[in-house]
Amino acid sequence: MMTNPNTSEDRSNQDEDIVEEQLSEVDQLQLDLEEANEAKLRALADFKNYQRRSAENEIRSTSSGKAQVVRAIVPSIEQMNMAIEHTEDAAVAQGFQMARDAMLQGLAECGVTSIKPELGDIFDPQLHEALMRQDSDDYDSDHIVMVMQTGFQLGDIIITPAKVAVSS
Repeated sequence: MMTNPNTSEDRSNQDEDIVEEQLSEVDQLQLDLEEANEAKLRALADFKNYQRRSAENEIRSTSSGKAQVVRAIVPSIEQMNMAIEHTEDAAVAQGFQMARDAMLQGLAECGVTSIKPELGDIFDPQLHEALMRQDSDDYDSDHIVMVMQTGFQLGDIIITPAKVAVSS
C-alpha cells in the first residue's frame, strides 16, 4: 500500500485553512468585543450628559418658578414703600415697615437680592433702568444721579432693574 504524498499535503493545507478560519473568528470576536465596549462607553457618556442636562434643567425650572413668584410680589413691596413714605401716622408706617421687612427677609431666604445702586455709580443697563436724564455738575456722563426704585435679582436673573436717573 502506497501512501499518497498529496494526502499529507492536503491535510496540511486543510489544517492551515482551519487555523486561519479560527484566527479570523478570534479576530472578528475581538473586533466585536471592541465595538461593544465602545458602544457601552458611548452609552455611558450619553447617560452622564443626560443626567447633567436634567440637573441643569431642574435648576433652571426652579429659578424660573421662583422668579415668577418674586415678580408677582415686588409690586406689593413697592406699594408698601410708597405707603411708608406718604403716611403721616407713625404707627401705620411702622406696621408697613414690619410687613415689608418680613417680605424682604423671606425673599432673601429664597436667594433674592436687592439691586441698590449708589449715587455716582456708573449706569449698567443690565442692572438699571434709566427713567430720565438729568444735568449734573457733580457726576460725569452716564453716572447715577438719583435712585427712584430698588431693583431685585435672583442669582443671574434680573427680576426688576433698579430705576434711576442718569447724568447727561
